[in-house]
Amino acid sequence: MAMRITTKMMQNTALRNLNTCKTREQKLTEQMATGKKISKPSDDPIIAIRSLKLNSSLDKIMQYSDRNAADAESWLKLTESAITTVVDIIGGDTGLKYMLTQAAAQYNKAEDRMTIMQDLLNKVKEIYATGNADSAGKSIFTGFRTDLPLAFTKEDVAGDGPGKYRITEQLTNEVLGSVTYVKKGDLAELNEGNFLAKIKDAAGAETKDYVSQTTEYDVDVYEIPRIRLSYDNLDRVDYLLDGEGNKVNVTYTDATGRVTIKGGEFVVEPDVTLSFRDKDGKTVTYSINPQYDVDGNIRTNGTIKYFNNATDTIIDDDGSVCDAYQYALKHADEAVYVADTGELLLGKNLNERISKLSPTEEVRVTYEKSNWEEGDLNPIHYFYAEYPREGKDDLIYNKQYLENDKLLPDDRQIIEYDVGNHQRIRVNTTPDELFTHDIGRDVEELVATLEEYYAISDNLDTVKRMIESGDYPGDDLEKLNSQKAALEKAKNLINDKIQDSIEDAQTLCDNWHERANLAATNNGARSARLEVVKNRLEVQQTNFEELVSTNEDADYDDLTIQLQSIKLTYNAALSSIAFVMQNSLLDYIR
Repeated sequence: MAMRITTKMMQNTALRNLNTCKTREQKLTEQMATGKKISKPSDDPIIAIRSLKLNSSLDKIMQYSDRNAADAESWLKLTESAITTVVDIIGGDTGLKYMLTQAAAQYNKAEDRMTIMQDLLNKVKEIYATGNADSAGKSIFTGFRTDLPLAFTKEDVAGDGPGKYRITEQLTNEVLGSVTYVKKGDLAELNEGNFLAKIKDAAGAETKDYVSQTTEYDVDVYEIPRIRLSYDNLDRVDYLLDGEGNKVNVTYTDATGRVTIKGGEFVVEPDVTLSFRDKDGKTVTYSINPQYDVDGNIRTNGTIKYFNNATDTIIDDDGSVCDAYQYALKHADEAVYVADTGELLLGKNLNERISKLSPTEEVRVTYEKSNWEEGDLNPIHYFYAEYPREGKDDLIYNKQYLENDKLLPDDRQIIEYDVGNHQRIRVNTTPDELFTHDIGRDVEELVATLEEYYAISDNLDTVKRMIESGDYPGDDLEKLNSQKAALEKAKNLINDKIQDSIEDAQTLCDNWHERANLAATNNGARSARLEVVKNRLEVQQTNFEELVSTNEDADYDDLTIQLQSIKLTYNAALSSIAFVMQNSLLDYIR
């Protein structure tokens, strides 16, 4: 059946075709303007879905490359700079190693050595100050505690300072060492004013002819086993507590300035404990203060004797006067805690007992420290530590340390950055890898030994002047000559101690340098790995950018051809429609 075509139908068809051409031209023009194949998902759902996936992957790569990897690189570079500084301070041309070599030279006078030692102390301060390096306000050597510096700053110790920390060091029998003790009686305390003074007891009564009774035969040298703690200048006491908690003044000073502690059944503040698990598996605890269980039985297995200073003395059970080192020599089964030097001296039997433990068995020492100085390493970065707060619960740091038989890797606060899918890179160097306490403690002990030498040397010079003056005849002269012989022997023994200590420190310095170089090597290995990852990310980013471009970007050459073609089609359509529409149906009827 024939279909009738009206003029209206022809017009609608012509307009629809023109509109299609115009729509196509508009789309091509929009693609030319934006450079993209689609402007909304409905233009081409397949391209839109593929674009979402590709852009999501590209965003992740850019996050890894432009942000995470960049931050990691910055952290590692700052760490490298700090470690390089430490390496130079230890092993550089004028570093610790060089200065110790200079100090070891036999021709150096004590004054020269003291100058070198003071320079060494300054070098140690530089090392610990380097540990406070930060990145954009974040400390880089303090693990997760990036808001705190590694070492206390001048601002930290201003006023009342950080306050008291109760510290627990977790050690093994590898830390067992010894200290060279030169027994010299009261020779170091003597001066021209008290050489011939009468000795008085606590009540002021004269008891002996002369202050010093130390002779050449009394002077000797001993090696005393010890555990050297990470800090010195620990909490001290000038009083004890009686059974009712009342403070009792228990010290007095004799004519030489020597502090002597009176005996008595008192509780000492602060509390100090030494504990370990013996070969039978039972925990052994040594304590200054006896600890009791719920039945009132003493839980401690041994005694720790407390001394504020190594030169303080106590009246022993046999009536003899002992300083800290003499007490440790006499009491084989006890420990001696010296607050100012930060030492736990061990009796011979106790030392043997600990030395026979398994190398993996833990030895714990708990003590308290309130007196902090600029440059002291903050204990919360190294140990289990309690921070008492009046009226509030104590703050506890590194609680997990005491809960694990052995420290786990995640306890060391490793910081890692995501630099790819299932790929992470460690960026931080932990304090124990580089900034250890032994560097400062070793140098401080050297300085203390030199000061000990100075005291004896000055007193020897004083005695020589007194002898040469001719003002001390008879028994006084004989006494001075006896003191001279004792001082000369003590001076020689301490000088030998200094030489041995410096030589030991040279070996230790090699260990410090090796440790710093190892930290530098590990950090360099991480940087090298990060560089490989960055190169791979750059390649991936380039590839994905090309895929995104291929999927989304319009082809300008093809668009130009299509646009010209659609314009020609549109113009041709206009011409043909104009021609056809000149005649209407009525023209044919007529």
